[in-house]
Amino acid sequence: MRTFVSMVALSAALMAMPAAAQDYEAMALQMEQAQAEAQAAASRPGDEALTCEQLETEIVTTMQDPAVQSVIAENGAYGEEQMARMREAQGRARAQVATSMFMGIASSFVPGLGYAQMAQQQVQAAQMQRQQQRNMADMMAMAERMSSIMPQLMRGQRVFELGQAKSCAFTQPPPQN
Repeated sequence: MRTFVSMVALSAALMAMPAAAQDYEAMALQMEQAQAEAQAAASRPGDEALTCEQLETEIVTTMQDPAVQSVIAENGAYGEEQMARMREAQGRARAQVATSMFMGIASSFVPGLGYAQMAQQQVQAAQMQRQQQRNMADMMAMAERMSSIMPQLMRGQRVFELGQAKSCAFTQPPPQN
């Protein structure tokens, strides 16, 4: 019975995955299209004639665009939030492992306690599914933000590559001490 209930919980979690996979595929396609369009628009007439100073000014101006700065700040905050969630989840996981071990051992001595363990596993599976859905929504929001600044990113990449081709100082790694 315990195995059957665990399989039902796992099946329910897996049934939600195709929708998430489709969302991810749509997001990836949108990112690819945004990148392709931005790369096509990144080259401008006269780029090759720009001096190193002009290239550096161009890349600084591009990266200081308020839209770029906003996305960088939002994605940085998201990264910090994810790190905090991960630390919190690690603590919960340790507690859950200990509880599961206790319940597993105790269920062999106390009749009916195995059902409590199965209920706990169902709750955990539901929590994991909700967390997966939140993570997917967060990733999609992050991708949308990145898509919105793709023209600036691709322009920055183009300018940086031109600077590298000319061996401009701003493209060189800082000296090691």
